[in-house]
Amino acid sequence: MTTVWLRCPFRGVTLNKDGFLMREEKMEKLVSYTIKTPLGKISIRVEEGLPACITFAGEEAICEAGQSPPPPAVEELIKAMKTYFSGGEVDSSMAEALIAYIDVTPFEEAVFREVAGIPPGKTASYGEVAEMAGHPRAARAVGNVMHSNPFPIIIPCHRVIKSDGSLGGYGGSEHIKAWLLDFEGAKDGR
Repeated sequence: MTTVWLRCPFRGVTLNKDGFLMREEKMEKLVSYTIKTPLGKISIRVEEGLPACITFAGEEAICEAGQSPPPPAVEELIKAMKTYFSGGEVDSSMAEALIAYIDVTPFEEAVFREVAGIPPGKTASYGEVAEMAGHPRAARAVGNVMHSNPFPIIIPCHRVIKSDGSLGGYGGSEHIKAWLLDFEGAKDGR
């Protein structure tokens, strides 16, 4: 059996060549729901009726298109994404709910919670996030957590930049990070 690792779902999840989710001896078809945004198509991958991750166009994986209507939690996430791209603010409780059920370490959870609190139009450096999360010398570790963020935009990792004000990396690509910051009105990286 060939397995394909996805960057974004829960830890320990693999897909075989047919796109079946492999976890604890059970197989379930992984599905996705796609929404159109100014950045192109964004997919919400679903596992057991719950959002597993958000991916940008080009981050392809073997998935089947979800059936209408989506499960309630996915519908809420779709609404939040549409609100965001309409210029509205995503309710922070959405990020809190997603953080609560993803498989993360206490450090990753602390980082995600701090990043979820960065308001639109504002940024924080990797070092500042590390300090806010109680680990002031862990800026690089924060970068790793941001790279593995399964819910970009909802957990706004695009708002985390380098200490010199430059963008730093972004899993969706730096031009997407730049676009998101510009869309939110962040100026000069801060």
